[in-house]
Amino acid sequence: MPRTESTVAPAERIDCGEAHLGQLSEMLARLYRLWLGLAVALLTVGLVLDLFEDGNLEQATVSLTNLPSELMRGQPVALETAALLFVALGPVTGLLVMLGACARRGDRRTTALVVVVLLVVAALPITRLVGGH
Repeated sequence: MPRTESTVAPAERIDCGEAHLGQLSEMLARLYRLWLGLAVALLTVGLVLDLFEDGNLEQATVSLTNLPSELMRGQPVALETAALLFVALGPVTGLLVMLGACARRGDRRTTALVVVVLLVVAALPITRLVGGH
């Protein structure tokens, strides 16, 4: 029996190529648009309710530990705080989507870069949590 040579090509480098990143950026743009719309809606409702309540805008935000209960009580400042939190978490959500998409494709380099960025973003809250401030 004659010996045949393998036609299997060497393993190609797996990454989130330009086409895939283009699709991902379009999806992230839609996500950010929706995310920002929700944040603006929450902020608008909170500001309107805050003005109708006593004619003044609240100067402080609600702590994260009290946010759920204040939202349940219908406090306008809680809606405003939730809106600000939503705005702050939008880019983190985008990074998480990118992490999942690139990890599924097996792109270790981009996945590692996203993890590093997420760690940098999380460094301050983690430091405050550990430090108790």
